[in-house]
Amino acid sequence: MTAGSRNARLDRHFTTASATWVQPSATCGLKASFAAFWVGLGGYYGRSKALEQVGTEADCSSLGEAFYYAWYEFVPRPPVTIQHLHVHPGDTIAAYVHVSSNTVKVSVRDITSGAPRFTFRQVMRNPAPDTSAAEWIAEAPSNCGAHNRCKPLRLTNFGQVTFTSASATAIGSEGLHRGPITDPVWRQYGMIVLAPGTGGALPALASFAHPSALGSDGSSFAVSYATGATGTTGTTGASGASGATGAT
Repeated sequence: MTAGSRNARLDRHFTTASATWVQPSATCGLKASFAAFWVGLGGYYGRSKALEQVGTEADCSSLGEAFYYAWYEFVPRPPVTIQHLHVHPGDTIAAYVHVSSNTVKVSVRDITSGAPRFTFRQVMRNPAPDTSAAEWIAEAPSNCGAHNRCKPLRLTNFGQVTFTSASATAIGSEGLHRGPITDPVWRQYGMIVLAPGTGGALPALASFAHPSALGSDGSSFAVSYATGATGTTGTTGASGASGATGAT
């Protein structure tokens, strides 16, 4: 939907990112591994100091046990598990992130179970929310220590996940605009990226999340677990920004 003309000038920031996906099933070995599926705003660029995100996880313990749960995170603060929302493989998940001024709202719903929607609001200051990118990501999360030094964790074999109904909203002096990943308006913001992440993995962790091409609707794509000598335990997806709609 567009308020104003398709050529309206928009301020270079996003206000909302949303999507649905079906929670993948983890194939576990005897090594701990992790896979996160999420939507978010910010965090795309190296200079970014904040990231607002909400999603689900498919993790494996070193005993071969699989764990599924939902979470949200306002970087640089640590992630928070959503305790009362129980996620199972095959469940359809709908999630979005919305930023208005310094207030961030995250929402996630398990459509399959019919459980009540989880919604949480928080004011972010120092740093303020980053709205320079909208993202739809499947990744191996990172373990971050002192001075924000992060190391990618081992990626869970999640098989495949498909993001659908992926859209973003921006607001500017001439109105509100909402569109899918391929909306030509986002070209005003810069690039659109749909690619695996690059870097950080050790040879023993040569696994990565590989994205498909975008669907004809411009709002859907699949991400598959893959391995290879040159692979990276990384992120993949779509990101729209004064930068991108694609993966980091």
